Amino acid sequence: MCLSDAFELCGGEKKPLMNYVSGISVEGENVVLTDMLGARKIVKGTLKSVDLTKNVILIESA
Repeated sequence: MCLSDAFELCGGEKKPLMNYVSGISVEGENVVLTDMLGARKIVKGTLKSVDLTKNVILIESA
C-alpha cells in the first residue's frame, strides 16, 4: 500500500501536516486530506504538487 505524507509550504519551509494520506480533494480554497483511518484535515491553501514516486504532497498555505 502506497500512502503519502503531506507538507505545508510556508515561507520556503516544509512543515509536516499529515502522514499516511490516502485521499486528497480540493473544495474551493481548501485542500482536504484523509488518512488511512479516515481522519480528515482541512488546509486553506493551494495544492502545489503530488509526487507519487516519493509519496509527497505539497500544499502552499494561503
